Amino acid sequence: MYKSINKINRVLLLLSFSFLISVGFSQVPNDNFEEWQTVDSIENPVHWSTNNYYVGYIPVAKTTDAIEGNFSMKVSSTARDIFGTATGYGCAHVKFVPTEEYKYLTASVRVDTVDMEGEVSIRVKQWQPGNGLYEKIGTWKVTAATNGIVQVVLPIEQVGLDTVLIEVWAKNHYDPFIFPIGYTEMIIDNLQLTTTVAAKESQNNFGWAIYPNPAKGAINVELQRRIGKPYTLRLLDLQGRLVKSFDFINSSIISLPLADTSSGIYLLELIVQGETKLTGKVVINR
Repeated sequence: MYKSINKINRVLLLLSFSFLISVGFSQVPNDNFEEWQTVDSIENPVHWSTNNYYVGYIPVAKTTDAIEGNFSMKVSSTARDIFGTATGYGCAHVKFVPTEEYKYLTASVRVDTVDMEGEVSIRVKQWQPGNGLYEKIGTWKVTAATNGIVQVVLPIEQVGLDTVLIEVWAKNHYDPFIFPIGYTEMIIDNLQLTTTVAAKESQNNFGWAIYPNPAKGAINVELQRRIGKPYTLRLLDLQGRLVKSFDFINSSIISLPLADTSSGIYLLELIVQGETKLTGKVVINR
């Protein structure tokens, strides 16, 4: 009997510990988009709001073509306006009170289609009690398809613990005199706010997108801002040995040739004036 009670206590302790871990890593409600609910015949991710105007056109939808888990959220530019015309931008948003001051938003994103004058963006805003408005504290956007999964690292400028708003947009260009209407679509998963990412604390205000990832012949690196000084991209194996090194000056979109690099998992580093600003994982598949 005593052994049985001890066994039950150990199980309860383990479950409690697991719960604490899951809470600690769930800053954004339903950040993996595994939970969904149906309201007014439209299925939406739990805790998130969308601009779904009409059942036949849902700019935010569940997809089983998931990036991380069983489900991901798809956002597309097919929302209907008040006249029933599919002209609206797709948008999903969530508000919550943060538990600490976060420095980065990270997410897994795949952009399948972008209208010629459209864009996909993730915007982080924070409530400003002084002026009664939400003001942007970080924005990530792309204007072309990513041709694979992009690991987004977005620096944000959160101050204090006032309410945070995250918006995911899929925008298209609409002209009532031009048909067909353009179309933009993206898939997003594993969205989190964190205090650190896989690099040194000195990453201040740096962010990038790496795609396609996994890669075959080449990999693209898109910096979220121009650095304005010489920098180096270094490819390392998992033992920290240098495989390739590329030097650049003031370029924000780069294509790295990897055709002669063996299949495997590598680390990509951004070095500015001898200091590591970003580190990311790169997978090469032949």
